[in-house]
Amino acid sequence: MALEADFALDELFFSKTDFKGRIESGNQVFVRVSEYSKDEILGRPHNIIRHQDMPRSVFKLFWSYLQSNRPIAAFVKNRSKTGKYYWVFAMAFPMNDGYLSIRLKPTSVFLGEVQKIYAELVPRESTGLGIEQSEGLLLSELHKRGFHSYDAFMTRALLEEMKSRDQLLLHYEKKVLQTNKRSDRVGEMQEASGKCTDAARTAFDLADSLNQRFSRNNQAQNISDICREVQMVTTNLTISAAKLGEAGKTLSVVSKNLERLAMEIAESSREFDEIFASFSVAASRMYFSMATSRLQIEMMNHLIGETQSSEQEDFLVQNCHLLKDLISANFADVEETAKKLIKENKSLNRSINMLSKVTAGMDVICVVGKIEMARVKDFSSSLESLLGDMENLTASFKKTLRSIENESQWGLVRSSELKNHLYVISQSLRHVDNSMMA
Repeated sequence: MALEADFALDELFFSKTDFKGRIESGNQVFVRVSEYSKDEILGRPHNIIRHQDMPRSVFKLFWSYLQSNRPIAAFVKNRSKTGKYYWVFAMAFPMNDGYLSIRLKPTSVFLGEVQKIYAELVPRESTGLGIEQSEGLLLSELHKRGFHSYDAFMTRALLEEMKSRDQLLLHYEKKVLQTNKRSDRVGEMQEASGKCTDAARTAFDLADSLNQRFSRNNQAQNISDICREVQMVTTNLTISAAKLGEAGKTLSVVSKNLERLAMEIAESSREFDEIFASFSVAASRMYFSMATSRLQIEMMNHLIGETQSSEQEDFLVQNCHLLKDLISANFADVEETAKKLIKENKSLNRSINMLSKVTAGMDVICVVGKIEMARVKDFSSSLESLLGDMENLTASFKKTLRSIENESQWGLVRSSELKNHLYVISQSLRHVDNSMMA
């Protein structure tokens, strides 16, 4: 039985390849765990470490994404020179002159599910299942587990791996950061990169909270439900008022006015639906970009920590430049999304203010209805009950609006905080850059 190659939870793999997948550089962790010397791996295809337990369809997906200029993440089982195996969660990014990959030790529950899927695909591929069919089966298995696409799966997997790793490394990282101080140029880079890492973690947590809040927001649905109930009540109110003949004419007008206002609310609820759907997509995209940025920043920090001699500094500077370019591109996307969230939150507040006026109008109409009902001698108890229902629905609607307003204000505050942390990260990256040029 094959042995597992050992590497620590805090370690990160780094490698850079050309467009044909030939290895151009790799960090100490990659070299040590693969059990190849640096001379043995440079210029060799990255599949030198491919394990026979990996489905070919996973690598087809990998190349499909990269060649379409899109980043991709996947669980990969690798094989060392002596036959040991090791699982990684690999994230790969397209560059101007090739591809860059960062890999960490997987610790989330997703690994077990992926192992089951791979164990089904590999023997079927070896007995004639085509690579296209294998890819289809892979996506089908992910769909059974609640993921409508590979994008959805890898985004969730990345975020769960990052959070799981955070929990496991919480105390260990504090110790490392306190004991590995340096006073040379690399030390300056390490200090700036450490600040950058701390700010990136906070920004990641903020993006996480935004994503969680907006992905499960059901306030627009609450408004739609209330509108349906209002429409039923106003219909019944109109019918009851019509039975009173001439005496119920004013109540019919009251009912029609309430119905008109309910239609205005229903129209606005559709706008809320669109806004919240946009929030959800934007927050998810921002979260993914922030997660990848954070991973890249931590990789930079890890490379700095690996650098023990002046001979290694050229490797460090070269690869930190590559990582910084990736981080900058990601940050542009995160900042743009944060601005969009702030803008849409302000738009949401304007809609809330408008609807607050509508509910105030509903209150007035309900009062008029009660006054008119007191004037009519032969009103039925059902009429009184319907107006009572309308008052309760108006109160529910106000409560929902207040809740949406609170959500909106919360989103504004968190988005602004995120922008502030992005600024701190940008400044820290500038300090890293200055240290590299010193």
